[in-house]
Amino acid sequence: MDLEELSKIIEIFEASHLTELEIKERGVSIRLSRGGREVSRIPLKKEEKAKTRRELEGEKDSEKITYVHSPLVGTFYRAPSPDRKPFVEEGEEVVPGQTLCIIEAMKVMNEITSEVKGKVKKIFPKNGEPVEYDQKIFLIEKTE
Repeated sequence: MDLEELSKIIEIFEASHLTELEIKERGVSIRLSRGGREVSRIPLKKEEKAKTRRELEGEKDSEKITYVHSPLVGTFYRAPSPDRKPFVEEGEEVVPGQTLCIIEAMKVMNEITSEVKGKVKKIFPKNGEPVEYDQKIFLIEKTE
């Protein structure tokens, strides 16, 4: 399987409603999956719990907090190119469908968009840092 075939498979997967896809061909195995987005359903490590508690001190309604998780392994980029401004900054309002960042995986640029209306409270990775599947990348406080 070459890079062009792989890119096409990823493109088709992202356009579909599938949550998981696994392909085994000529000794190559590829697995794609989408993860949940709700923080309340994802157990946090002990140090993440403490950090989150400090960041959200005084927050009473956890239903207003949403984490955006990386849907794939890749490189996190805050802007469309090095000479352009970031898609969003901490403290800015976002709406559903708005681009938050790009994650590059195998030379394919994947736009990550907001699923909620709210305010960006925290951007976890730094620009150019590698991210893992299901890693927290944004914390958004919902306004609706």
